[in-house]
Amino acid sequence: MLPFSKFHAATLIDLHKWSTLSRNEVGPVLARFGIQPLGRKYPMLRVYEHLLGLSASNPAEADMLGAGLLRVAKAAERFGVSSDVLLHALRSKNNKYPPLYALGPNRHFFLAAQVEQLLASPRNEFYDLPLRPEHALPASRLARHLKVPQTKIDAILIEKANLPARIISRGHVRFIVSDVAHKLETSHLDEGSTAADRPADDKGSRAATEVVRPSTSGAHRGLFADTAARATGEAQPPRTCT
Repeated sequence: MLPFSKFHAATLIDLHKWSTLSRNEVGPVLARFGIQPLGRKYPMLRVYEHLLGLSASNPAEADMLGAGLLRVAKAAERFGVSSDVLLHALRSKNNKYPPLYALGPNRHFFLAAQVEQLLASPRNEFYDLPLRPEHALPASRLARHLKVPQTKIDAILIEKANLPARIISRGHVRFIVSDVAHKLETSHLDEGSTAADRPADDKGSRAATEVVRPSTSGAHRGLFADTAARATGEAQPPRTCT
């Protein structure tokens, strides 16, 4: 059935075939990027733009995107190297490989069409699709873009085994903004709110029940965000008249 057309409405089975993720993984992975289904299906335009940060401007580009993803292990096999060697090479500047989409631990992908183009080209050429602006940013720009302290970004990026989703192209690493925002939100819920996280209020009655969230196009409140905020507020010591 691949490649999908530009306006294909994909089921979970379709997305399993397109991405090679298991059917149980597809929904949770897309939710991390703020991607929701329309009814029971996912418009592929939505997946291309908000998961990969790519848009098709003509039928050839639509076919490239619709042809799906290729796991790094499969690509390495075709390149004649090990996965570790390939991942190391991707971080070197001016390498000849297509962009890598690292969507989580052991979820490293290329666009299958770009791998095929590179293998068929005598000069290691492939069609490079431009990334949508602000979809993925270098680590140095994340804090300012998300309007959070740099320490919060540093705390997320220090976990090398569980980094936010990122795109590695020509040796440059750019983190997918919506997934960074998702990690900020979930880490905030895990740690609980502090006085510095709560906005000031003249009467003080709502200070413990409001939580400041970074504003991004791909971020959304977690299912238990309001409950966690209320619980934090109730945990504050009662005020006295003395």
